[in-house]
Amino acid sequence: MISPLQIGVLALALISASQSVLGREQWLERDGRAIELNPRRFGQNHPPVLAKIRAACGHGICAKLAGAAVTPLLAAQGECTQQDFADQIIDTSKQFNATTQANMLALAIEYRQTEKNTRPDFKTKPQTPRNSVFCQKAPAHAELNGLVQAQDPANGDVFFDPATGQSVQRGAQPNTIPFAG
Repeated sequence: MISPLQIGVLALALISASQSVLGREQWLERDGRAIELNPRRFGQNHPPVLAKIRAACGHGICAKLAGAAVTPLLAAQGECTQQDFADQIIDTSKQFNATTQANMLALAIEYRQTEKNTRPDFKTKPQTPRNSVFCQKAPAHAELNGLVQAQDPANGDVFFDPATGQSVQRGAQPNTIPFAG
């Protein structure tokens, strides 16, 4: 009969006799080319305003609001999702006292002006950084009129249109210019 100690020694001998695994040393490839890994500017998906929204009101309402506030800031989301969510923050504030309402209004304004996470165009060499397109409708609340999301100043005149998934030059479509000029 073989003892558990002998099985362990046998397993250790087999493992040590096998070839080493080189998986961590190989490059990731797609279509026969190495994939370049790039650091993300994804500090934008958790901007400080999300923590402020979470702390703005009690009863878990603002915690749920802050959790849902991440999605509209993602590149693939529609051009008006961020503005619509800022309107939702203001709508939610109506159930609280005047002080909380004023704070949540300020947070909605800050949220509306937060930069969206827009990935670069990986099809070009070097990669082309892109801006996010602008919403082309008026917000539901007048306090948000004229506000747009921030853009990285290094991105130039190329935009990412989530509706087509393509790069667009400034002026080629109406949504590359803020609503009402």
